[in-house]
Amino acid sequence: MDISKFAKKPELIKIVIDDPAIIEKYDEEITFYMYDSVDLSTYFDFFAVQQNKDGKKLNELLRKIILTEDGKPALKDDELLPVDVCLEALVAINNNLGKSKTKSSTPETGTQSE
Repeated sequence: MDISKFAKKPELIKIVIDDPAIIEKYDEEITFYMYDSVDLSTYFDFFAVQQNKDGKKLNELLRKIILTEDGKPALKDDELLPVDVCLEALVAINNNLGKSKTKSSTPETGTQSE
């Protein structure tokens, strides 16, 4: 199969944080958007900064990855998420970046919804 058949433009996907502790604390699910595919630099940086525990670079990457419904950054340069929400967002991002998807695959149930 020709490798070009796998090429596609990244699409925004809706991520739902529905952990019971988060819902109890904030009275509802928390949603954000991210692209279903990222460039390799972002992909490797995301996993490397977690392993290296580089909080500053991780915050920069989260500003790049966590988006609003219209694809704009959800966090401004001087804004941070509460730690509990940030950790759940990291898990959701990790789950989605860690899954290889082709054009014909469908979203799995759970954290990701459309």
